Formats: sequence, C-alpha cells, structure tokens
Amino acid sequence: MNKCLMLDVDGVIINTPDGWERDIERDLGIDPKLLETHFFIPHWPEIVEGTKALRDVLEECMPALGSPVSPDDFLAYWFERDSAIDPNVLAACDRLRAGGTCIFLATNQEHLRADYLMARLKLADRVDGIVYSAAVGAKKPDPAFFKAAEAKSGFARPDHILVDDQLRNIEAARAFGWSALQWTGREDLVQLVETAGR
Repeated sequence: MNKCLMLDVDGVIINTPDGWERDIERDLGIDPKLLETHFFIPHWPEIVEGTKALRDVLEECMPALGSPVSPDDFLAYWFERDSAIDPNVLAACDRLRAGGTCIFLATNQEHLRADYLMARLKLADRVDGIVYSAAVGAKKPDPAFFKAAEAKSGFARPDHILVDDQLRNIEAARAFGWSALQWTGREDLVQLVETAGR
C-alpha cells in the first residue's frame, strides 16, 4: 500500500544555516534584537496559527524597528533569503513520488510564505500539497495539526510518515499514531522513507 510522506519545510527542504536575518541590519537598517522584541516575541505565535495577518502586524511594527523599508520590502528580503532549497531532498521527493509515495509539506507557516513556497519556489510542482499551521489553526506538535493533515491527505493514520528536524514534532506524531523520523541532514530521504514504510 502506498504511503503519505508529511515533510517538514524549514530544517528539511530549506536550510539557511546562518539565519536569514544575519545581514538585516546592514541591508535594511533593522536591529535583529528589535525585530525579536517588537515582532517575533509578541506576534509570531498568533501569526503562525492564523489569528493575526503578517502584513498587518508588520505595518504596526515597522516604526518601532526604525527602518524606512516597507512591509512588502521586508517580506521580499526575508522570503528570498530564507529559501535555500536542498536539491538532494527535492530529487528524493521526485523519486519517491515516481514510486507511488504521496508527499505533502507539513509545516508551521503563515499564509504569505506558504504561498511563496508553493508558487514562487515552485514546490507545488514537486509535492502533492501542503498542510500549514495558519490554514488549519494549529501548529505542530498539537494533535489538531496531525488530525487536519490526515483530513487533507485522505490516507489512513498508519500510512502517514512524518520527516521533521524537531524531536518534539517526531514524538507528537508517533503518539498520534504516525510513523515519524527525525531529519539531521545526513540521511538519504528515500532510504529513510522506505525503511519506515516496511
């Protein structure tokens, strides 16, 4: 029977080792500490669960960041620099899909970047769909995320395999009844999935 691979994005498909915000003070005049204090800490949990809109929050926060850039310029900078796709993972996705494995991205993500991933980075051409936190109103490791993912995939619970770099998500998926494997970047994705599917 074919399996459904639920594949994490950041840390698996996309790896930005030095952090996308490394040069943001030089390039945009934004202090990373101010970004953390005024944007990520107070707003990100609700943005990624879909109860706040990213662009609206940025409109509110930009004056406190002391930068003349617009929210759209900021987003363009962020998304472009946080898009280092691992070609080996994508090639493995192609091989798995050719062998009958269904693949969904399973990611804690807000709406704009989810669209960027699928449309601009063309991941829609390499996977069968995406399940993301802002769309379903819950993020990994909440069981509600896995329930929503099952509803979208249409596969039975034992036929799901999560590959994720975060141990808490692996443990939650296993507790939910899925197979789950932790990604370190050193694995061969095809072998990993085929081992889990046996």
